[in-house]
Amino acid sequence: MKKVLLTGIGLVASALIATPSNAAPKFYFGEGKELEIFFANQLWGVYTMDRVEGGQKYDNRMDFFLRRSRLGFQGTITEDLSWRVWFAYDNVGLDQHTALAKSNNNVGLVSSNGSIANNNQNQQFYIWDAMFTYALHKNWANITVGYFRPQVGRESITAGFEVLSFEKALTNFYLRQHLVGTGPGRETGVNIGGLYNDEKTKLGLNYNFGVFNVDKFSGGTGGDNLLYTARVAVSYGDPEMKKYGMGYKVNYFGKRNGITFAVNYAYQGRGKDSNTFPLADTTIWKLTYYDSSAKTVKVQFKNNQMLGFDILANYKDFTFNAEYDELKRSFDVSSLDYKDKVWHVRGGYNFTLPNKTILEPAITYAEWQGDKASLNGNGNFKTTDVGLNWYIKQNNMKLNLHYVKQSGSSKSAYNPNGNSKAGDYIGVGLQLIF
Repeated sequence: MKKVLLTGIGLVASALIATPSNAAPKFYFGEGKELEIFFANQLWGVYTMDRVEGGQKYDNRMDFFLRRSRLGFQGTITEDLSWRVWFAYDNVGLDQHTALAKSNNNVGLVSSNGSIANNNQNQQFYIWDAMFTYALHKNWANITVGYFRPQVGRESITAGFEVLSFEKALTNFYLRQHLVGTGPGRETGVNIGGLYNDEKTKLGLNYNFGVFNVDKFSGGTGGDNLLYTARVAVSYGDPEMKKYGMGYKVNYFGKRNGITFAVNYAYQGRGKDSNTFPLADTTIWKLTYYDSSAKTVKVQFKNNQMLGFDILANYKDFTFNAEYDELKRSFDVSSLDYKDKVWHVRGGYNFTLPNKTILEPAITYAEWQGDKASLNGNGNFKTTDVGLNWYIKQNNMKLNLHYVKQSGSSKSAYNPNGNSKAGDYIGVGLQLIF
């Protein structure tokens, strides 16, 4: 606890010294051409408690690292054509035994790269988004092409710099692994979306339909590697956004009184052969699919689906957000079919301090429940996050202190062998966006 306290004092001092502007530098080249440079960083100090990996208990430990770091460029080419390209260097300095989701030990989601992968050599610098949007109609028809997040699941399409919890909820990680197979959850594709707000009725509509090429599940003898996505959101009261975009907020700092309800759906046809899927339970697999030497199965999925619902409600200083997703995968052998469920609920309240900064107590509960035949295991995993967020310049400068409890039953992606424990942790964070 002494280490956590000293960490908090150090981050407070850093925040008070730092003076990031609310606006990034912009360059204008005439005829609608514009370039903006921006960066964002989350410096975390995490104290891990009661960590167990493969039956081996680890001492409690303090870890300092850059959880999320971004360097980006965005702008316009013409009045109707905008673009955004940014890069990530995440988890710099992360200890592999810290109680966060990672890919290189016995506790953690499997990821090839990105936000939940361990950056062992502190050398990873990779593309995060590369997207170009043309407005056929500024409200109703905006076409986006490039490499970006499929527009399904509020937690997945909301930046980690915007959420009220210390880490993003389980609805982010499980959904991305299910649909795209990677931690960042990005893929190349095309999306058409629109937005309409009626000032008289206070009703609003936001839609997105996309098609993406999922490399992780393509190839082999699989016949269809395209992922089709759909999201339709209806708002009442103040709109969630006043012009179409793919960036989403959670806390509006008292400037929104409204509610948004969304339905999400995704579908992908037959995937590739795989001999790397882990064996969840030998009793449910046909022996013809089982490789006893590798302890894996070789099988194609017939289709991959996701159905989800989410809600965001803002009333004065109160924020409420929830999401529920069903992650379904079907095979030619029906006994292999499974449907996992993952959901979260969170809330927060803004208290404006005399110096005009905002203190927000917040709580988030998330849970994943695995089906008996699930490749992620047939157990469950739960996280409870309770903490304080201090917004010095809203999300551009934020300090937070949270306690996160993690528990569940075997087996899950966080406890694949049944003899691991993710551990609880206390997190102190400093967020700077320029």
